[in-house]
Amino acid sequence: MMMTFDPIVWGYSDYPERVKHKVREPSSDERKIGLIVSIPFLLFTLLFPIYSVLRLRTMFGGSILFLDAFVHLLVLAAFASFGDLVLIDWLLISKITPGFVIIEGSEAADYKDFRHHYVGHVYASVVIFFLCAFVAYIISI
Repeated sequence: MMMTFDPIVWGYSDYPERVKHKVREPSSDERKIGLIVSIPFLLFTLLFPIYSVLRLRTMFGGSILFLDAFVHLLVLAAFASFGDLVLIDWLLISKITPGFVIIEGSEAADYKDFRHHYVGHVYASVVIFFLCAFVAYIISI
């Protein structure tokens, strides 16, 4: 997806303010495309962990303790978050910065702010923690 669509479609909202100040905002059509292409990714991101913990519950004989479900979900989320942070945000965007990640009007040097990505992941981790707890609770009752 990153190489198929203009980076303003998929990257604008996740990029540092330094980039956003240099480039135009996405058009309404670009926002719509971004929403359409993100739906399958978001569905997979949300539904796969639920499917996985439901399979684990089945393997446990039809019931699962909250702690088992919670740890399972948290480990899946941690691997996904760590992969996104290290492979995409740090290595690809902040270090390598190939042309397909650069929005027209900005330059490669504008993408070197890894702290922006790290802080975003820290905030997201808090939300993910509580979301995992909520889903684990629902599945364990």
